[in-house]
Amino acid sequence: MTWFIWAVCASICAAALAESNRIFKLNPQMLNAWRSTIAVLLMSPAIPYMQWPKAHHFYIVSAIDGIVTAAGMVMFFYLAARKTGRVSSMVLPMAAFSAYMTWWMMKPELRPDLLDHPVQVLLAVISFTLVCISFQKVRDNDSSWDSFLMVLPVGLAFGVVDAMTKDVLGGDHNTYKIILSYTFLSLVVCAIASWVAAIPKPLGGRPTGFFDKDLLWGSFWCGVWTVGMMLAGVFALSIAPNPSLPGLVMALTPLWLFALNYFRKANDDVSIPASILILMGSAGLLISTL
Repeated sequence: MTWFIWAVCASICAAALAESNRIFKLNPQMLNAWRSTIAVLLMSPAIPYMQWPKAHHFYIVSAIDGIVTAAGMVMFFYLAARKTGRVSSMVLPMAAFSAYMTWWMMKPELRPDLLDHPVQVLLAVISFTLVCISFQKVRDNDSSWDSFLMVLPVGLAFGVVDAMTKDVLGGDHNTYKIILSYTFLSLVVCAIASWVAAIPKPLGGRPTGFFDKDLLWGSFWCGVWTVGMMLAGVFALSIAPNPSLPGLVMALTPLWLFALNYFRKANDDVSIPASILILMGSAGLLISTL
């Protein structure tokens, strides 16, 4: 149950991050590079409390996590430039499916037995399918074939990384000190990769100066939400029974934005029926793990 609370916290931070990007309206690549850097600086005071394991695969997976995250952000920015950014919403269900299948291949002994637990298995399958289908209906997606092919490898990569993260943080490594070091290293690699992508040719030009005060102010708040999202997300992954579950809970992100827009009486095109089905599917997945 604790993993669900952490996953909800991660989705709230993700919603705040998305809203911050909408408010500040800064160059996406420069904002991504600066917010990753500021997130690293915000986590730096926790270095004395971090624990660094000897296993080399811990560092390999953490570095891969940072690179995949940076690459995924570049893809999102490109889709936004093509005005097909909404197709990026397919990443979450695709990543969850990829994590689910990868985890089964990595841990065959953990595969649920349909004969021993038929209700649990069927509930998980139905809930998983319900969330994936409903999530596509939350907003009208521009699901062109070209955009889908672009999103496909990123979604699959996110899922594989989630499964690998769950693996390296399981067992004796499932401690707050280890999770702090894993998240910190991922952010460092993400920041480096983001600067490499942003400096040569920023997407859409560079409308603000390198040390523009608006850019730094917006990046600071985005950095705060980035730290919350990544820390809570890794906490959830480390203790969830399956690495796909936290990703599916992240599908609640549009609902938090809808609630915010509702209270401030702003227009929002979120589908209420689809949102309710997402909540039902997430609840079914949670029940299936008990």
